[in-house]
Amino acid sequence: MGHILRESPWPTRTERSALVGKKNTVSRSTQRHPRVYVSRVQAPTRISRNADSIRERLRNGAKTVVVDTAGQLIELDDKTFASAGDEWTLRFTAGSQARIHLDSPLPATAHIVATDATTVEVTGQVHLWAYTHATVTAFDQCRVVAHNHSFIRACDHSAVWADDNVVVHAYDEATIQATDHAILALSDGARAVVDTAVVVRGPARKNVTMRDT
Repeated sequence: MGHILRESPWPTRTERSALVGKKNTVSRSTQRHPRVYVSRVQAPTRISRNADSIRERLRNGAKTVVVDTAGQLIELDDKTFASAGDEWTLRFTAGSQARIHLDSPLPATAHIVATDATTVEVTGQVHLWAYTHATVTAFDQCRVVAHNHSFIRACDHSAVWADDNVVVHAYDEATIQATDHAILALSDGARAVVDTAVVVRGPARKNVTMRDT
């Protein structure tokens, strides 16, 4: 526990009497409450740069793993998460680039998040959250929950939930649910359920159902 420091002790009654009429000679330290000096040092955030670091930190029980690949592409798969617990968050930041393939879905309490200007490609059965200006390309049966100004490409049988100002380009048999001011471009057999404010474009824009209000 830290020590409480005072600049100087309070003056005694005799000292206070002697100070009457001498306001020009009174030190500032006798006219105010003592200061308490508190120093708080926060440990720097530990950054993971590669798949080995991510695997090791999750295996050791980390609840939040922040990833910055420094512009390098990394690849993650089922083995990366095999020794992880059931509740954790893996957050890609800055300009990270990643490919993630999962044959089996992760526990519902395990979250993979793409933020900032990250670029992530997901295949298999990945469930991913996208924020800010992240770019995500989803294949197979992946699911993406997208917010803010993220950009999503949805292919195969992937599914996207989009709100805010998200832009989604959907192909093949992808399904989209969109609200707020999201913008969709539908091609092939892609379908969407949307609110009235959502903008829908593309050759398959007729494949739209308006959400009941």
